[in-house]
Amino acid sequence: MLTEQQIESIISIINDPVHGHEFYTQEMFDKLLSKIDEIILSFNINEKTTDQEKIDLVNNYIKTNVKIRSQYFEAFLEIINKIPEEELIYRTAYAALVEGEAMCAGYTEASRMLLECLGLKTKTLLSKLPGHNKQLLHYVVAIEYDRGSGRDHYVLDPEREVSCEQKGYDFREYLMKMTFIIPEETFYQSKVGLTGVGPKAEAYLESVKPKKVTGKNNVDKLFNESGEVFTNGKY
Repeated sequence: MLTEQQIESIISIINDPVHGHEFYTQEMFDKLLSKIDEIILSFNINEKTTDQEKIDLVNNYIKTNVKIRSQYFEAFLEIINKIPEEELIYRTAYAALVEGEAMCAGYTEASRMLLECLGLKTKTLLSKLPGHNKQLLHYVVAIEYDRGSGRDHYVLDPEREVSCEQKGYDFREYLMKMTFIIPEETFYQSKVGLTGVGPKAEAYLESVKPKKVTGKNNVDKLFNESGEVFTNGKY
């Protein structure tokens, strides 16, 4: 069974304004807790399991068991006018873990919950993907972990990793071209927007001018300069 602390971390992530409790019902939450409990037990974690091994377990689980929800892109490309309200559940960890399908926000929320239940500290970052055609703000997970020689940050993005593998791209190189952003109040207020896909990346970066870095190796700098502090499920 999940501990009280694990459940508190899950609730805190749902309440994180970059995600949002407004996309949940009590029934969804109850089913999500049951599924997370099942997944955590399947990992067979013990005191010798390293942080990197925990990250790999979560990444591989999400890559294997979750697929992208295509309606997200149809709304952005104006194939449909907006995402129907019932599609907004695909922003959640419930959709990712229980239904096996989600938008990048759901991938990230689910990854964070599993990682936090394994004792790792996480945050949600926004990112601008490389390429002129990549106009959507994308969600990724930043993880603070012990690499054996001190604190480090790790960027987890199972949705893009699968996409790169399918297209024959080097995912490590792809991460070096991504721009990473700490979300703030302006984004919280427009994360869904009129169409359901939120603000476009370039417009957001230009209007808000948030703290940002390019390349996963600079994520440490992003947090050090912003003064952000990782705490399990809360920040």
